[in-house]
Amino acid sequence: MDFSESTQPIPGNGKEFTVTLLEAKQPTCVGIFAAGRGGSPVRYLPLLRAVAQQGCTIIAPHFEMLLSLTPTKEELEVRIEMLEIVLKLYSHAHQTMVGIGHSIGGTLLLALAGGKALTYSGQHIAPNSIWKFERLALLAPPVGYFLHPGALQSVDTQIYLRNGGKDTVTPPSKALLLKQIFEKQGQIEFLLDEEAGHFSYMDELPPQIEDSQPNRKMFLVNLATDIAHYITS
Repeated sequence: MDFSESTQPIPGNGKEFTVTLLEAKQPTCVGIFAAGRGGSPVRYLPLLRAVAQQGCTIIAPHFEMLLSLTPTKEELEVRIEMLEIVLKLYSHAHQTMVGIGHSIGGTLLLALAGGKALTYSGQHIAPNSIWKFERLALLAPPVGYFLHPGALQSVDTQIYLRNGGKDTVTPPSKALLLKQIFEKQGQIEFLLDEEAGHFSYMDELPPQIEDSQPNRKMFLVNLATDIAHYITS
């Protein structure tokens, strides 16, 4: 299916920011993509294009890089605010809303879907409103924000979760805790990628990062196909 690709400025609250827009000509859904700590959706473009080719318009904000592996409440809420601005601009009542997030981006999507997130210092991360996503595809999200009682009870969406078996940033033991929580709510599909690390899900790796995935090209092609199918099915 045809789609157009562009980069557009978006007026924020006091500061303009950029989105990458992959707009399907006859979209069946609208998808929000939330990048990880580095903040650039450009590093995931083949994945986003695969989803757009299946008829889902994708909007991907460009975030500033988070300086720490344990971001502050203020840093996370800046990203949430940007995601909410994009959701208000591009969501339509007659179209399905979906989300794709890597690393901390997945955490923020869960918060927007109704998860009660707490920072590691115990501060609440609160969006202005709860958004109804039909599906979320989450790649190696940090789950420590949601390990307190009832944190995910209000999340009413289908979840597709993948984590690398060799991930040292968000280890698979944590992903399994998230899997167990959502299994009780009957709404999760989980895949453990045995040879993958935390950054294996990025088409363009960060500087100085080596991927543990032995056949990286084939892994990324299959990843994009699987996510595109899940998001648009």
